[in-house]
Amino acid sequence: MPGVWKLQYPGTDAAFSDASGVYLRAAPDVADYDIATDDTDSARADGSQVGQDFHGGRTIGLTFGVSGSTEDEMWDRYGALSEWWSADSIRNVPGALAELISDRGRSAFGRPRKIAPSAVNPEARMMTVEATFRQVDKIWWGAPDTLQVPFAMTQSGGLVSPLKSPLVARGYTSAQNTFTVDGDAATWPVITIRGPVLNPTVAVAGAFTFTAATSLKYDEWLTIDTRPGRQTVLRNGSQIASLTRTSSLLAAASIAPGSHTFTLSGSSSTGAPTAQISWRSAYTAP
Repeated sequence: MPGVWKLQYPGTDAAFSDASGVYLRAAPDVADYDIATDDTDSARADGSQVGQDFHGGRTIGLTFGVSGSTEDEMWDRYGALSEWWSADSIRNVPGALAELISDRGRSAFGRPRKIAPSAVNPEARMMTVEATFRQVDKIWWGAPDTLQVPFAMTQSGGLVSPLKSPLVARGYTSAQNTFTVDGDAATWPVITIRGPVLNPTVAVAGAFTFTAATSLKYDEWLTIDTRPGRQTVLRNGSQIASLTRTSSLLAAASIAPGSHTFTLSGSSSTGAPTAQISWRSAYTAP
């Protein structure tokens, strides 16, 4: 029998275990992920021409056992499971996802879908419930990791006339820090740059370089989200922003497992700017 699995989304944190009376009878049935291809058959010739392959989501099947000290308690526990599976707080919100967490702490993101009893034994006060969870991708994600890079302003050059008041010392500098991505598959990071900084650049060698031709004030930030299905560049959480044409494509910014260096560079009149990179290690199994 599997260990404790969980279902989480805003307003719900459900754990499935023997002690709760709602538990998994067997390991979930993790189906193959969907694949869309650009393959075409050759016209009036043998063979086919292969194109790009695109990996989609998949359906995970779960078989629950539900029990109670009385028949009423059994049905009440089924009612709670059915309510959790309804996911009312997110099902009408485009893009909102639930998190199905395995007994090894790895998460599948998606939506609870179908649920219904398949066998009921009132005398034994037990039932079997079949449910499905629609995962949006093929990856099982580890716990969130973050790394922050602050830098202290260093000036270069001297004063150039004519001088204008007020004088502001602004230096160009860079700072870096190392981090390790675990897992057995590539992951996609989220980067947050906080001002004050002018023309910031963030980079992970061999993965991506992002430059924003903009000025961020001390209370402003820029978020670069490279995750598939969410790829955005936002200023202060809601305003659509852009990167320079020489920046890497968001869709190509994955980071392979291993050790990496995260670099922040830019121009600032203070030592306050920071950049944070967040990621989840990616796994091919729960």
